[in-house]
This record gives sequence, structure tokens and C-alpha cells, in this order.
Amino acid sequence: MKRNSAAVLVAASVFFVWLLAGCEGLRFIQTAEEAKDFHPKNIGVLPADVGIYKDAQGKFDSIITEVLVGTKWYTTVIGGEEIRKRIEANEELRKSVDVYLAKLRELNYSDPELCKVIAELCGIEAVLIPTVDVWEYTMLGGDKIARVGISLRLVDTKSGKTMWKVGHQVTEEYRFLKPELTSLGRSMVRKMVDRMPH
Repeated sequence: MKRNSAAVLVAASVFFVWLLAGCEGLRFIQTAEEAKDFHPKNIGVLPADVGIYKDAQGKFDSIITEVLVGTKWYTTVIGGEEIRKRIEANEELRKSVDVYLAKLRELNYSDPELCKVIAELCGIEAVLIPTVDVWEYTMLGGDKIARVGISLRLVDTKSGKTMWKVGHQVTEEYRFLKPELTSLGRSMVRKMVDRMPH
């Protein structure tokens, strides 16, 4: 009985260490098998879906673009603000992005045909789809906290295949000086992008 308990304890410890090593502090990460052969040179970032967190609008797009450019992994990075301008100027692109995102949200289906249209109109081989899950100052159990939560999805525009998904959230307690949400977001995006296939 003691041997079985010890074996279970060792197995659980090994699994826990493996889990920590695999996540490196990120709440969720998933990488497709094909990602090891995925090396896009041109990437576009769709405007971030900020939901109710309107204060993140524009700021978060800039953060992602800045971090991706800083990696020097890509020949071209078309940021969310630039893609937004192109969407406003091009009806075909607007409809393609709208329908693509609706299918992704409602059916969890990355439409390969719509991906190809977006790729052709933007001149990209990969698209990064960011979502702001949380971006706020709030109270929790009587404590003042700053919270930022982000999800990213990397899609191969040739196949429509999701190559990588990640999600994370950070919470920082404060008393007087509010931590900057943009700083928390930038730090988190760097940590996430470090794990992104390229």
C-alpha cells in the first residue's frame, strides 16, 4: 500500500513539474503539430476584440505590433491599426474579416477560403487574432487590483489552420499608485510571443 502511494506521489510530482515546465507561467497554451514547419515571413494582426474594455482599444493593437516588430522574426508586420484602415477602405476585406470572425466565434471554425482572401488582400502568410479578456481596475475581497487578460490565436492563412493559441491573465494588487495596464499588457504579450511559432 505504501509503495503504491509513493508511486502515485512520484507520478503526480513528475506530472506537475512537466505541467509547469510546459506552461512557463502561462494559463493556457496549445501548439499544432504542423507549427514546427510553419515559418511565415509576413504577418498581419487583426484589430483586437476588446469587448467591454473600450479603454484598451488602440493601445493593445500598438503593444502587439511593437512586440512583433521587436522580435525581428518577420519581413513585414501589419499591425491592427493598419489592418483596421484597410478594412474601412476595402468592402471585400471588411466582409471577409467579419464573416471569418463570426464563424470563428460561433462555430470555432477557421474558414480556409476566407483566410485566403484576407491573405491576398493584406499580403500576409499568417494572421494573429487578439482578444482582450480583461483590462480593468477593480476591487477583490477589499483589495484594489489591476487585471489584464489576453488571448491570442495564430492562423496559417494558406490552410486556415490554427497553429497556436495562448491565453493568460495577470493580477497586481496596489494601494495608492495604480499599475499601468499598458505595462502589464506589454509584459504579458512579450511572454506569450516568446512561445509563438515563427
